[in-house]
Amino acid sequence: MRLILRNTTGGTALGLAGLMILASLDASASSRHDEGIGFYVGYDALATIASGTYASLSNPNADRLTLLLDHGNHFHGIGTYGYAGPAGAPEILSTNSNNRIPEISSREDPLPLTAGSGLYGGTLRSGVGDSEYSYLGIASIQSLAGHVPGGVEDVLFHSSSNRWSGTLDGAQIALRLVNSTPGLHIGTEAIRDAYSGSDVFALGTGNDFEFKPIYWVDADAAAGVYSATFELLNTSAESPLLSSGTFSFDFAVSPVPEPETYAMFTAGLFLLTWGARRRARR
Repeated sequence: MRLILRNTTGGTALGLAGLMILASLDASASSRHDEGIGFYVGYDALATIASGTYASLSNPNADRLTLLLDHGNHFHGIGTYGYAGPAGAPEILSTNSNNRIPEISSREDPLPLTAGSGLYGGTLRSGVGDSEYSYLGIASIQSLAGHVPGGVEDVLFHSSSNRWSGTLDGAQIALRLVNSTPGLHIGTEAIRDAYSGSDVFALGTGNDFEFKPIYWVDADAAAGVYSATFELLNTSAESPLLSSGTFSFDFAVSPVPEPETYAMFTAGLFLLTWGARRRARR
C-alpha cells in the first residue's frame, strides 16, 4: 500500500513525519512474494472456539497442520477442520468452505497455465502472475520468525494473537496428493513429476523447509479447469501434530482459437493497419 501525501500549502517539500509515513507504508504487503512464497505451514494453537455458532466448543482444527495463505498482515487458513450442524450435536468435517485456491470468495478465475520452456518445454505450466494466489511456494511458518519487530514478516508471524506461530519441533512435513484431474502433474524446478512414484511427497523438517511446486499439463491438453487436492501430513512419531484438512488448487487451460478465428483476426489486423497507413499519407 502506498500513501501519497499532497502539499496544499504551495511548498514542494514533504515534512519529515510525512516522509516517514510514506516509507513505512510503501513496504510490500506480503513478506516473501519476491521469493515465490505465498503459503506457509503452521499448526493451530487455538484450543477453544471463542465466538459464533460453536462458541466454547473445542476447536476441531487444534494441533493440526494447516495451510496458511499470506494475506498481508494476517493469514487465511485454507481447508481447516470445522463443524457443521447444530451446536448441540455438531459434526466434525475434515475441511471447510474456504478450501480452494483461488479462494471462492475472491471470485477470481482459476490460475492460468501458460507455455513452459526448458525442463517444462512442451507443457502449459503455472507461474507467478497478477494474482496473489499465483505465489504457489510453501514454507514453514518458522521462516517468518526472528525478523525486525514491526516488520512485514514479524507482523504476519504474530498475527491472530500468535495462533499459528508455534514451532513444529520434531515434525516431518509431507504433502499427500489426494486426487487430481487426469493430465495435471506437479513438479519442481528440478523434478518434472514429483508424484510419479507415490502420492506422498516429503517437504522436510517442520521448522525448515520450502516447496515451490510447478503445476503443468501437456501443451495440447484439452481446455478446462484442472484441480489438485492435497493434505498435509506429519510423518514423524516424534511430534504429536496431526494431519491437515484437505484443500485444492485450481488451474485453467484456455481454449485454442480455431483456424477460422485466427484468419478473421489476421484479416481484421490487416485492415486496421492498411487504414492507418492511408490516413497517414493524407
